[in-house]
Amino acid sequence: MKWFLKCIRNYVNFSGRARRREYWNFVLFSALLMIVAFILDWICFGQYYGFFYGLSGLFLFLPNLAVMARRLHDTGRSAKVLIWYYVLGLVWTIALVISGLATVMGGAAASTGFLVLLIAGSVAFLVWGIFFLVWFCTAGTVGENQYGPDPKQNEEF
Repeated sequence: MKWFLKCIRNYVNFSGRARRREYWNFVLFSALLMIVAFILDWICFGQYYGFFYGLSGLFLFLPNLAVMARRLHDTGRSAKVLIWYYVLGLVWTIALVISGLATVMGGAAASTGFLVLLIAGSVAFLVWGIFFLVWFCTAGTVGENQYGPDPKQNEEF
């Protein structure tokens, strides 16, 4: 829990480095918080994704981005990769919506383009996600790197 709170306190700190323990504890407690919000929405409103779930997601969005950037820094990688992931994901989503509308308005050619865009983008983001998973599981660089001192040597907790 202390690692989760550390990430919440550093919610807009995109500089420095984060250990694997910090990142994965944040992921664990974020998932637990989202499950509790999901259950609260179901109990209070009778729907699965509602007020509490959305509020929790908004609350955790920036701390999640920050700890992901710091985790990439710990492995010696730039957080620009993360920015590109989200920007291209947004562009792909917009292209899917436009292509989906063209499919509804058009015919078979538009639906083929939609399917190609859907499958190609899904595979690309799956592969990219696997790279992120491997990077987040990789041990950080020992000693100081260009993003700061080794967090294992400067243990706060």
